[in-house]
Amino acid sequence: MELARRVQLVCDAVPPGCVVTYGQVAALCGHPRAARRVGQALGRGVSAMAHRVVNCRGALSGASAFPTPGLQRLLLEAEGVPFLPDGRVDLAACRWRPDEAAVAALDAAFAAAAV
Repeated sequence: MELARRVQLVCDAVPPGCVVTYGQVAALCGHPRAARRVGQALGRGVSAMAHRVVNCRGALSGASAFPTPGLQRLLLEAEGVPFLPDGRVDLAACRWRPDEAAVAALDAAFAAAAV
């Protein structure tokens, strides 16, 4: 299965009010060194949940995936994602850390999508 499809499945699994990093998405996709490729896929619009992906410092860096400046922040704020005074997402408060069941569900989704 191509990476873009895996990126879509991972991003679609992130619960509202949570965020993941590009590197985290890459690792969950089975390509731990492909954070830039994840960003490229999101920039091409592979997932409607791209707003839930931030960089490793919690900064909003996905401007190319959104039609208007500030839209990513507005979408995250609407989901209750907390921001630090410097404008970064508070990763300590809202980073998604999938449990074993969530990882197993992703693996099953990858397998089903590969058929």
